[in-house]
Amino acid sequence: MYDVIVVGASIAGSTAATLLGQAGLRVALVEKHHRIDTFKVLCTHHVMACATPTIRRLGLDRTIEAAGGIRNGLDCYTPWGWVASPPGSPHGYSIRRAKLDPMVRELAAGTSGVDLMLGHRVIGLLDNGGVRVRGEDGSERSVHGRLVVGADGVNSVVAQLAGAEQRVAPNERFIYFAEFTGVRQTSGSKTQIWLHEPGIAYAMPNDDGITVLASMPVKAALPAYRSDRESALLADLRRLPDGPVFDAADRNSPIVGATDCPLITRSSVPRADVALIGDAAMTSDPSQGVGCGWAFQTAEWLADAVAPALLADRPLEPALRQYVRRRKALTGHQSTIEDQAKAGPPTPVDRLLLGAAVRDERTAAHMLAFVNRTIGLRQLLAPAAIARAAWVMLRRNWLVVGEVRDQSR
Repeated sequence: MYDVIVVGASIAGSTAATLLGQAGLRVALVEKHHRIDTFKVLCTHHVMACATPTIRRLGLDRTIEAAGGIRNGLDCYTPWGWVASPPGSPHGYSIRRAKLDPMVRELAAGTSGVDLMLGHRVIGLLDNGGVRVRGEDGSERSVHGRLVVGADGVNSVVAQLAGAEQRVAPNERFIYFAEFTGVRQTSGSKTQIWLHEPGIAYAMPNDDGITVLASMPVKAALPAYRSDRESALLADLRRLPDGPVFDAADRNSPIVGATDCPLITRSSVPRADVALIGDAAMTSDPSQGVGCGWAFQTAEWLADAVAPALLADRPLEPALRQYVRRRKALTGHQSTIEDQAKAGPPTPVDRLLLGAAVRDERTAAHMLAFVNRTIGLRQLLAPAAIARAAWVMLRRNWLVVGEVRDQSR
Protein backbone atom coordinates (compact mmCIF):
# COMPACT_ATOMS: atom_id res chain seq x y z
CA MET A 1 0.00 0.00 0.00
CA TYR A 2 1.44 3.34 -1.11
CA ASP A 3 0.42 6.93 -0.51
CA VAL A 4 1.05 7.87 -4.14
CA ILE A 5 1.62 5.92 -7.36
CA VAL A 6 3.46 7.96 -9.97
CA VAL A 7 3.24 6.54 -13.49
CA GLY A 8 6.19 7.54 -15.68
CA ALA A 9 9.73 8.04 -14.40
CA SER A 10 10.95 10.83 -16.66
CA ILE A 11 11.46 14.45 -15.52
CA ALA A 12 7.96 15.12 -14.17
CA GLY A 13 7.42 11.74 -12.56
CA SER A 14 10.85 11.48 -10.99
CA THR A 15 10.62 15.05 -9.65
CA ALA A 16 7.20 14.41 -8.09
CA ALA A 17 8.34 11.10 -6.59
CA THR A 18 11.47 12.69 -5.11
CA LEU A 19 9.60 15.59 -3.49
CA LEU A 20 6.82 13.38 -2.18
CA GLY A 21 9.35 10.93 -0.77
CA GLN A 22 11.28 13.77 0.87
CA ALA A 23 8.00 14.89 2.48
CA GLY A 24 7.76 11.51 4.22
CA LEU A 25 5.32 9.71 1.92
CA ARG A 26 5.60 6.24 0.44
CA VAL A 27 5.70 6.37 -3.36
CA ALA A 28 5.63 3.76 -6.13
CA LEU A 29 7.34 5.11 -9.27
CA VAL A 30 6.14 2.93 -12.15
CA GLU A 31 8.10 3.01 -15.42
CA LYS A 32 7.38 0.93 -18.54
CA HIS A 33 11.02 0.84 -19.68
CA HIS A 34 13.25 -1.66 -17.94
CA ARG A 35 16.49 0.35 -18.05
CA ILE A 36 17.23 3.16 -15.62
CA ASP A 37 19.26 4.99 -18.29
CA THR A 38 16.36 5.23 -20.78
CA PHE A 39 15.96 8.77 -22.12
CA LYS A 40 13.69 10.81 -24.35
CA VAL A 41 15.11 11.39 -27.82
CA LEU A 42 12.57 13.85 -29.24
CA CYS A 43 13.51 16.89 -27.14
CA THR A 44 15.34 20.15 -27.71
CA HIS A 45 17.38 19.54 -24.50
CA HIS A 46 16.80 23.12 -23.36
CA VAL A 47 15.39 23.61 -19.85
CA MET A 48 13.87 27.08 -19.48
CA ALA A 49 14.76 29.41 -16.59
CA CYS A 50 11.30 28.88 -15.09
CA ALA A 51 12.50 25.47 -13.84
CA THR A 52 15.71 26.65 -12.17
CA PRO A 53 14.15 27.13 -8.69
CA THR A 54 12.83 23.55 -8.78
CA ILE A 55 16.17 22.23 -10.01
CA ARG A 56 17.94 24.00 -7.15
CA ARG A 57 15.43 22.67 -4.61
CA LEU A 58 16.17 19.13 -5.82
CA GLY A 59 19.92 19.78 -5.61
CA LEU A 60 20.19 18.92 -9.30
CA ASP A 61 21.91 22.18 -10.27
CA ARG A 62 25.22 20.93 -8.91
CA THR A 63 24.77 17.51 -10.51
CA ILE A 64 23.85 19.02 -13.87
CA GLU A 65 26.84 21.36 -13.87
CA ALA A 66 29.20 18.55 -12.79
CA ALA A 67 27.93 16.55 -15.78
CA GLY A 68 28.80 19.40 -18.16
CA GLY A 69 25.39 21.04 -18.37
CA ILE A 70 25.43 24.66 -19.48
CA ARG A 71 23.78 27.64 -17.80
CA ASN A 72 21.86 28.79 -20.81
CA GLY A 73 20.53 32.13 -21.97
CA LEU A 74 18.59 33.26 -25.03
CA ASP A 75 19.39 35.48 -27.99
CA CYS A 76 16.49 35.88 -30.40
CA TYR A 77 16.71 36.99 -34.05
CA THR A 78 13.65 38.88 -35.25
CA PRO A 79 12.77 40.73 -38.47
CA TRP A 80 13.91 43.90 -36.61
CA GLY A 81 17.28 42.52 -35.49
CA TRP A 82 18.66 40.62 -32.49
CA VAL A 83 17.07 40.64 -29.03
CA ALA A 84 19.96 39.82 -26.70
CA SER A 85 19.48 38.64 -23.11
CA PRO A 86 21.06 41.29 -20.84
CA PRO A 87 23.86 40.31 -18.42
CA GLY A 88 22.53 38.80 -15.21
CA SER A 89 19.34 37.45 -16.80
CA PRO A 90 17.84 34.33 -15.18
CA HIS A 91 19.27 31.16 -16.65
CA GLY A 92 18.05 27.65 -17.28
CA TYR A 93 20.15 24.62 -18.21
CA SER A 94 21.06 22.92 -21.46
CA ILE A 95 21.91 19.26 -21.00
CA ARG A 96 21.05 16.31 -23.20
CA ARG A 97 18.31 14.01 -22.02
CA ALA A 98 20.74 11.10 -22.29
CA LYS A 99 22.27 12.54 -19.12
CA LEU A 100 19.31 14.34 -17.53
CA ASP A 101 16.76 11.50 -17.56
CA PRO A 102 18.96 8.93 -15.76
CA MET A 103 20.00 11.69 -13.37
CA VAL A 104 16.45 12.50 -12.20
CA ARG A 105 15.50 8.81 -12.14
CA GLU A 106 18.46 7.88 -9.96
CA LEU A 107 17.68 10.79 -7.64
CA ALA A 108 14.14 9.48 -7.18
CA ALA A 109 15.27 5.87 -6.72
CA GLY A 110 17.70 6.97 -4.03
CA THR A 111 15.06 8.90 -2.09
CA SER A 112 13.77 7.25 1.10
CA GLY A 113 10.21 6.02 0.66
CA VAL A 114 10.36 5.74 -3.15
CA ASP A 115 10.19 2.34 -4.86
CA LEU A 116 11.22 2.46 -8.54
CA MET A 117 9.34 -0.22 -10.49
CA LEU A 118 11.06 -0.58 -13.86
CA GLY A 119 9.59 -2.65 -16.69
CA HIS A 120 5.95 -2.30 -15.60
CA ARG A 121 3.11 -0.99 -17.77
CA VAL A 122 -0.14 0.33 -16.36
CA ILE A 123 -3.11 -1.52 -17.84
CA GLY A 124 -5.90 -0.30 -15.59
CA LEU A 125 -7.03 1.90 -12.72
CA LEU A 126 -8.41 0.29 -9.58
CA ASP A 127 -11.80 1.36 -8.29
CA ASN A 128 -10.50 1.46 -4.73
CA GLY A 129 -7.37 3.47 -5.56
CA GLY A 130 -4.27 2.40 -7.43
CA VAL A 131 -3.29 0.74 -10.70
CA ARG A 132 -3.10 -2.64 -12.34
CA VAL A 133 0.34 -3.26 -13.90
CA ARG A 134 1.85 -5.85 -16.21
CA GLY A 135 5.50 -6.82 -15.95
CA GLU A 136 7.77 -7.71 -18.85
CA ASP A 137 7.24 -11.41 -18.08
CA GLY A 138 3.49 -10.98 -18.61
CA SER A 139 2.57 -11.27 -14.95
CA GLU A 140 -0.01 -8.83 -13.56
CA ARG A 141 -0.55 -7.38 -10.12
CA SER A 142 -2.33 -4.57 -8.35
CA VAL A 143 -0.53 -1.64 -6.74
CA HIS A 144 -2.69 0.24 -4.26
CA GLY A 145 -2.46 3.92 -3.30
CA ARG A 146 -4.59 6.93 -2.42
CA LEU A 147 -3.46 9.00 -5.41
CA VAL A 148 -2.40 8.05 -8.94
CA VAL A 149 -0.26 10.63 -10.76
CA GLY A 150 -0.08 10.45 -14.54
CA ALA A 151 3.38 11.55 -15.63
CA ASP A 152 3.40 9.31 -18.68
CA GLY A 153 3.66 11.85 -21.48
CA VAL A 154 1.53 13.16 -24.30
CA ASN A 155 -0.09 9.78 -24.97
CA SER A 156 -0.84 9.30 -21.27
CA VAL A 157 -2.45 5.94 -20.50
CA VAL A 158 -3.47 7.28 -17.09
CA ALA A 159 -5.30 10.22 -18.69
CA GLN A 160 -7.12 7.90 -21.08
CA LEU A 161 -8.12 5.44 -18.35
CA ALA A 162 -9.32 8.29 -16.12
CA GLY A 163 -11.41 9.85 -18.90
CA ALA A 164 -9.57 13.18 -18.78
CA GLU A 165 -11.07 15.94 -20.92
CA GLN A 166 -8.68 17.43 -23.45
CA ARG A 167 -8.42 20.25 -25.94
CA VAL A 168 -6.30 19.75 -29.06
CA ALA A 169 -4.92 22.68 -31.06
CA PRO A 170 -3.24 22.06 -34.44
CA ASN A 171 0.35 22.97 -35.18
CA GLU A 172 1.22 24.23 -38.65
CA ARG A 173 4.94 23.57 -38.10
CA PHE A 174 6.96 20.39 -37.75
CA ILE A 175 10.44 19.76 -36.32
CA TYR A 176 13.71 18.08 -37.31
CA PHE A 177 17.04 18.37 -35.51
CA ALA A 178 20.40 16.72 -34.93
CA GLU A 179 23.44 16.97 -32.65
CA PHE A 180 26.72 18.37 -33.99
CA THR A 181 30.22 18.93 -32.63
CA GLY A 182 32.43 21.74 -33.88
CA VAL A 183 29.66 24.32 -34.44
CA ARG A 184 30.64 27.99 -34.12
CA GLN A 185 28.17 30.62 -32.89
CA THR A 186 28.37 34.32 -32.14
CA SER A 187 26.40 33.86 -28.89
CA GLY A 188 28.90 31.73 -27.00
CA SER A 189 27.01 29.35 -24.71
CA LYS A 190 23.64 31.02 -25.20
CA THR A 191 20.85 29.43 -27.22
CA GLN A 192 20.01 31.29 -30.42
CA ILE A 193 16.47 31.42 -31.81
CA TRP A 194 15.56 32.63 -35.29
CA LEU A 195 12.02 33.88 -35.86
CA HIS A 196 12.28 33.93 -39.64
CA GLU A 197 8.64 34.05 -40.62
CA PRO A 198 6.92 31.70 -40.88
CA GLY A 199 9.57 29.24 -39.66
CA ILE A 200 11.60 28.97 -36.48
CA ALA A 201 15.13 27.63 -35.96
CA TYR A 202 17.42 26.99 -33.01
CA ALA A 203 21.11 26.53 -32.23
CA MET A 204 21.45 25.16 -28.68
CA PRO A 205 24.90 24.59 -27.14
CA ASN A 206 24.87 21.60 -24.82
CA ASP A 207 27.18 19.48 -22.70
CA ASP A 208 30.37 17.88 -24.10
CA GLY A 209 30.75 20.52 -26.85
CA ILE A 210 27.59 19.35 -28.61
CA THR A 211 25.22 21.80 -30.29
CA VAL A 212 21.68 20.86 -31.22
CA LEU A 213 20.64 22.46 -34.51
CA ALA A 214 16.90 22.44 -35.19
CA SER A 215 14.52 23.71 -37.84
CA MET A 216 10.76 24.08 -37.45
CA PRO A 217 9.37 24.94 -40.89
CA VAL A 218 5.73 25.14 -41.92
CA LYS A 219 4.13 22.00 -43.30
CA ALA A 220 4.44 23.20 -46.89
CA ALA A 221 8.13 22.22 -46.57
CA LEU A 222 7.35 18.59 -45.65
CA PRO A 223 7.94 17.14 -49.15
CA ALA A 224 11.56 18.36 -49.13
CA TYR A 225 12.19 16.73 -45.74
CA ARG A 226 10.52 13.49 -46.78
CA SER A 227 12.71 13.38 -49.87
CA ASP A 228 16.03 14.10 -48.10
CA ARG A 229 15.78 15.27 -44.51
CA GLU A 230 19.51 15.93 -44.12
CA SER A 231 19.77 18.17 -47.17
CA ALA A 232 16.55 19.97 -46.23
CA LEU A 233 17.68 20.59 -42.64
CA LEU A 234 21.13 21.86 -43.63
CA ALA A 235 19.64 24.08 -46.34
CA ASP A 236 17.28 25.66 -43.79
CA LEU A 237 20.14 26.28 -41.37
CA ARG A 238 22.40 27.83 -44.04
CA ARG A 239 19.73 30.40 -44.85
CA LEU A 240 19.68 31.82 -41.31
CA PRO A 241 20.96 35.42 -40.92
CA ASP A 242 24.06 35.40 -38.67
CA GLY A 243 23.50 31.67 -38.43
CA PRO A 244 25.70 28.95 -36.94
CA VAL A 245 28.81 27.93 -38.84
CA PHE A 246 28.78 24.17 -39.20
CA ASP A 247 30.51 23.34 -42.51
CA ALA A 248 33.43 21.76 -40.62
CA ALA A 249 31.21 20.29 -37.88
CA ASP A 250 30.53 16.60 -37.37
CA ARG A 251 27.02 15.26 -37.01
CA ASN A 252 27.04 12.69 -34.22
CA SER A 253 23.35 11.75 -34.04
CA PRO A 254 20.61 10.75 -36.45
CA ILE A 255 18.35 13.49 -37.75
CA VAL A 256 15.16 13.01 -35.75
CA GLY A 257 11.88 14.84 -35.64
CA ALA A 258 8.11 14.76 -35.82
CA THR A 259 5.79 15.84 -38.60
CA ASP A 260 2.71 16.31 -36.43
CA CYS A 261 3.03 18.18 -33.13
CA PRO A 262 -0.46 19.04 -31.83
CA LEU A 263 -0.84 21.03 -28.63
CA ILE A 264 -2.86 19.09 -26.06
CA THR A 265 -4.28 20.53 -22.83
CA ARG A 266 -5.98 18.24 -20.30
CA SER A 267 -7.68 20.52 -17.83
CA SER A 268 -9.88 18.22 -15.76
CA VAL A 269 -9.95 14.61 -14.57
CA PRO A 270 -13.31 13.12 -13.48
CA ARG A 271 -11.71 10.94 -10.81
CA ALA A 272 -10.80 12.47 -7.45
CA ASP A 273 -7.83 10.10 -7.00
CA VAL A 274 -5.99 10.97 -10.25
CA ALA A 275 -3.82 13.97 -11.18
CA LEU A 276 -1.75 14.76 -14.29
CA ILE A 277 1.62 16.48 -14.56
CA GLY A 278 4.16 17.26 -17.28
CA ASP A 279 3.21 16.43 -20.86
CA ALA A 280 0.33 14.29 -19.60
CA ALA A 281 -1.26 17.51 -18.35
CA MET A 282 -0.17 19.91 -21.09
CA THR A 283 1.84 19.27 -24.24
CA SER A 284 2.98 22.38 -26.04
CA ASP A 285 4.77 23.28 -29.28
CA PRO A 286 8.34 21.90 -29.33
CA SER A 287 9.47 25.13 -30.98
CA GLN A 288 8.89 26.87 -27.63
CA GLY A 289 11.10 24.52 -25.60
CA VAL A 290 8.81 24.60 -22.56
CA GLY A 291 8.28 20.86 -22.01
CA CYS A 292 11.14 20.18 -19.59
CA GLY A 293 10.53 23.37 -17.61
CA TRP A 294 6.82 22.71 -17.20
CA ALA A 295 7.56 19.09 -16.21
CA PHE A 296 9.71 20.27 -13.29
CA GLN A 297 7.22 22.98 -12.28
CA THR A 298 3.97 21.00 -12.41
CA ALA A 299 5.57 18.13 -10.49
CA GLU A 300 6.63 20.51 -7.72
CA TRP A 301 3.22 22.24 -7.61
CA LEU A 302 1.41 18.92 -7.27
CA ALA A 303 3.77 17.57 -4.59
CA ASP A 304 3.44 20.73 -2.50
CA ALA A 305 -0.36 20.70 -2.84
CA VAL A 306 -1.07 17.07 -1.94
CA ALA A 307 1.68 16.17 0.56
CA PRO A 308 0.09 17.92 3.59
CA ALA A 309 -3.31 16.30 2.91
CA LEU A 310 -1.79 12.83 2.50
CA LEU A 311 0.34 13.15 5.62
CA ALA A 312 -2.65 14.28 7.69
CA ASP A 313 -5.00 11.72 6.08
CA ARG A 314 -7.33 14.50 4.91
CA PRO A 315 -9.51 14.42 1.74
CA LEU A 316 -7.54 15.02 -1.44
CA GLU A 317 -10.12 17.01 -3.41
CA PRO A 318 -9.22 20.46 -1.97
CA ALA A 319 -5.52 19.80 -2.51
CA LEU A 320 -6.08 18.74 -6.11
CA ARG A 321 -8.19 21.85 -6.76
CA GLN A 322 -5.35 23.92 -5.35
CA TYR A 323 -2.94 22.24 -7.79
CA VAL A 324 -5.25 22.86 -10.76
CA ARG A 325 -5.54 26.54 -9.80
CA ARG A 326 -1.74 26.78 -9.59
CA ARG A 327 -1.38 25.16 -12.99
CA LYS A 328 -3.62 27.83 -14.52
CA ALA A 329 -0.56 30.09 -14.41
CA LEU A 330 0.45 28.31 -17.62
CA THR A 331 -2.85 28.93 -19.42
CA GLY A 332 -1.82 32.30 -20.84
CA HIS A 333 1.43 30.84 -22.12
CA GLN A 334 -0.33 27.90 -23.76
CA SER A 335 -2.96 30.10 -25.44
CA THR A 336 -0.23 32.37 -26.82
CA ILE A 337 1.74 29.37 -28.09
CA GLU A 338 -1.40 27.95 -29.71
CA ASP A 339 -1.79 31.21 -31.66
CA GLN A 340 1.86 31.15 -32.69
CA ALA A 341 1.53 27.53 -33.83
CA LYS A 342 -0.82 28.73 -36.56
CA ALA A 343 2.31 30.19 -38.24
CA GLY A 344 0.58 33.46 -39.02
CA PRO A 345 2.22 36.90 -39.07
CA PRO A 346 3.10 38.59 -35.77
CA THR A 347 0.31 40.50 -34.09
CA PRO A 348 0.63 44.29 -33.68
CA VAL A 349 1.52 43.79 -30.00
CA ASP A 350 4.20 41.23 -30.95
CA ARG A 351 5.65 43.70 -33.45
CA LEU A 352 5.66 46.47 -30.86
CA LEU A 353 7.38 44.41 -28.16
CA LEU A 354 9.89 42.71 -30.45
CA GLY A 355 10.77 45.94 -32.21
CA ALA A 356 11.30 47.73 -28.90
CA ALA A 357 13.24 44.79 -27.43
CA VAL A 358 15.80 45.08 -30.23
CA ARG A 359 16.42 48.72 -29.23
CA ASP A 360 15.91 48.72 -25.46
CA GLU A 361 17.58 46.46 -22.87
CA ARG A 362 14.75 46.75 -20.35
CA THR A 363 12.14 45.71 -22.90
CA ALA A 364 14.44 42.90 -24.03
CA ALA A 365 14.71 41.59 -20.46
CA HIS A 366 10.93 41.83 -20.08
CA MET A 367 10.21 40.04 -23.36
CA LEU A 368 12.75 37.28 -22.71
CA ALA A 369 11.35 36.76 -19.20
CA PHE A 370 8.09 35.79 -20.88
CA VAL A 371 9.88 33.57 -23.39
CA ASN A 372 11.64 31.89 -20.45
CA ARG A 373 8.20 31.54 -18.77
CA THR A 374 9.33 33.33 -15.61
CA ILE A 375 6.50 35.88 -15.98
CA GLY A 376 2.94 35.37 -17.19
CA LEU A 377 0.89 36.89 -19.99
CA ARG A 378 -0.63 39.58 -17.75
CA GLN A 379 2.82 40.74 -16.69
CA LEU A 380 4.02 40.74 -20.30
CA LEU A 381 1.12 42.95 -21.32
CA ALA A 382 1.19 45.19 -18.25
CA PRO A 383 0.33 48.81 -19.17
CA ALA A 384 3.75 50.04 -18.00
CA ALA A 385 5.55 47.53 -20.24
CA ILE A 386 3.43 48.38 -23.28
CA ALA A 387 3.85 52.10 -22.64
CA ARG A 388 7.63 51.77 -22.45
CA ALA A 389 7.75 49.75 -25.67
CA ALA A 390 5.62 52.38 -27.43
CA TRP A 391 7.84 55.17 -26.07
CA VAL A 392 10.97 53.36 -27.33
CA MET A 393 9.53 52.94 -30.81
CA LEU A 394 8.20 56.51 -31.01
CA ARG A 395 11.50 57.91 -29.75
CA ARG A 396 13.40 55.82 -32.28
CA ASN A 397 11.19 57.02 -35.13
CA TRP A 398 11.51 60.64 -33.96
CA LEU A 399 15.31 60.33 -33.92
CA VAL A 400 15.36 58.89 -37.43
CA VAL A 401 13.12 61.69 -38.72
CA GLY A 402 15.29 64.23 -36.93
CA GLU A 403 18.46 62.85 -38.53
CA VAL A 404 16.88 63.08 -42.01
CA ARG A 405 15.81 66.69 -41.38
CA ASP A 406 19.27 67.61 -40.16
CA GLN A 407 20.81 66.17 -43.29
CA SER A 408 18.34 68.05 -45.51
CA ARG A 409 19.54 71.35 -44.02
